[in-house]
Amino acid sequence: MTEHQATELERSVGYGSFISVKDLKIHVWEAGEGYPVILIHGFTGTAYDWRFNIPELAKNYSVHALDLPGFGYSQKPLDFKYDADGYADFVRDFLDQRGIDKAMLAGNSLGGHIALNTCARYPERVSGLVLIDSGGYPGSKKFLLFNLMKKPVLGKLMMQLNSRSTIRQALKNTILYNPAFATEDVISDYYNVYRTSNARKTPPVIVRNMTADESRTPEILKLIQSSTLIIWGEQDKVIPLYWGECFHRDITNSSLVIVPESGHMPQIEQSETVNRAITNFITSIS
Repeated sequence: MTEHQATELERSVGYGSFISVKDLKIHVWEAGEGYPVILIHGFTGTAYDWRFNIPELAKNYSVHALDLPGFGYSQKPLDFKYDADGYADFVRDFLDQRGIDKAMLAGNSLGGHIALNTCARYPERVSGLVLIDSGGYPGSKKFLLFNLMKKPVLGKLMMQLNSRSTIRQALKNTILYNPAFATEDVISDYYNVYRTSNARKTPPVIVRNMTADESRTPEILKLIQSSTLIIWGEQDKVIPLYWGECFHRDITNSSLVIVPESGHMPQIEQSETVNRAITNFITSIS
């Protein structure tokens, strides 16, 4: 992709802006003022995953939803450290760049795994933790395509064959409880990121590295001292509710909110419930 093509693509995004974090061009969607809240999307997600949460939370808080390196419209260098520690360092660098001393971290799926590791690695930078259908436990993901992608040859082939159709099927049949949320506009937003450089190369690397890091989760959970809110879609097919109950059991200062009629992304399907739970949680810790 040429520099001109990249610029044209950036203009077409329609939301958020681009900033530089340690020489990486990062796409962020920011709104509001006050208590800082960082929203971290899941595997192959973007800041768009939080489209129903940002406007509401921004009424009272300073909200920062970011596209992680390797995903969305952010830069995807092949030499980035795409593992739990590399992403925790990135979150710290993002906080530094934005002049934020401490923030509440909310992560969905892979974003939850990253938020957990950031909290354990940099506890002084985290004022509270929200895990939404979080990854992290070894063997917790039941999504077949996800597990196949961990295999180097299959992962590369699957990304080459990725299309609007495969995104549509994944959203409607596995990720979401209510397929009505998988509109053609939503599918377009997720598919458009594959026009960016390295967008088909980084996901298999990330899934292999983050899966390898899951072996550390039991020890990491012992390090979590921050107040933690766990939110889980009752009908999650990707990471079933059982694993949310495990997080609740293993994180000392935690509470669990189970969201009915919701799959792997309750912040989309039941946004009012999730927004209210996060707001109540922030009130309790601030």
